[in-house]
Amino acid sequence: MNDEAADLQQELTADYRVMELDGDHYEVGYQMGAATPMREVESWRDRETELAFAQACADVVGCLHPPLLDEVRGYAAAQGRSWEEVLPHFSLNLPEGTLTGCTTFIWRVPHSKHMLAGRNYDFLYSQRQRYLRRLSPAGYPASLGSQAGLIGSCYDGVNSHGLFVALHLIHARMPEQVPPGVPFWLAPRIVLERCRTAGEAVTQLMEMSHLFPFNYLVADAGEMFAVEAYPGQVRVRRPAGDLLIVTNYYQLPEMHPLHGSRNLTAQIERVRWLEARIADEGRTNPEEAWTWTQEVLRNHSVPVCHHRPTQATLWALVADLTERRIAYCLGAPCRNQFKEYHWPV
Repeated sequence: MNDEAADLQQELTADYRVMELDGDHYEVGYQMGAATPMREVESWRDRETELAFAQACADVVGCLHPPLLDEVRGYAAAQGRSWEEVLPHFSLNLPEGTLTGCTTFIWRVPHSKHMLAGRNYDFLYSQRQRYLRRLSPAGYPASLGSQAGLIGSCYDGVNSHGLFVALHLIHARMPEQVPPGVPFWLAPRIVLERCRTAGEAVTQLMEMSHLFPFNYLVADAGEMFAVEAYPGQVRVRRPAGDLLIVTNYYQLPEMHPLHGSRNLTAQIERVRWLEARIADEGRTNPEEAWTWTQEVLRNHSVPVCHHRPTQATLWALVADLTERRIAYCLGAPCRNQFKEYHWPV
């Protein structure tokens, strides 16, 4: 089987599902636990050390957003699991990151008020759980976003206030010691349930203790920011104009040394290609811009849409933050269609 056939086969056999969940966080977790298998987390050290560190991370999350702990408890109850069995979903047992190539860009359509987001999420074929979830947790903003098996996780999405968030793994060296912190997959959930605007999201992300090196793009109909996070360091990058592109490297000069000796050429080329493409071809009509953004996400020349022997683009989205319009493509956008979903209310 050649690479293209293997890529298509893994997509066809992956667990793509759309779910609608409501109730309190315990009930949301219970519903997920009853409907989905638990993603196993690889062990890297001795169990006692891993569990102690995961519990410390859970304590940090609990201080920021206690309902997420209830969601994990609900998940565990649905599957008859102990707290120790689900604890690694707060730390991943702190492995080294895996290379990926996610791309997100936000741009304001010229001569209009429309703020458009385009996003491709790329990862390993082994990430079989690929869910789109509409959440309506009691007492908190509703949201629509992606989840990939880790309990309570969100990788990109929007909330009922018009806030957008997306995450991006950073190709950086890990420090020798990392204090307990918020894992990357829960940071967007916390932002979407605690924040109304991009400015509030920046403040929330700046106040977090981050467990992994990640970029976060946050935006609303008026503002957009990139938050460059590393254990012990968090910085904010603001766009120079009406375009912000975030991939898998730090663009701020003071953060750049954290990459070590890693080759960032492919990441930088993708940013430069998008900058040129949007400057030369970006549409001024909002409806045409909506369609054009989807076509950019299908492009293989840089590539934006990835297909590799072990990983590929797993899903994509386009959102108009001004009109509160959103579409997801469940699968590689080059061979699947975008489907519009109701904005969460």
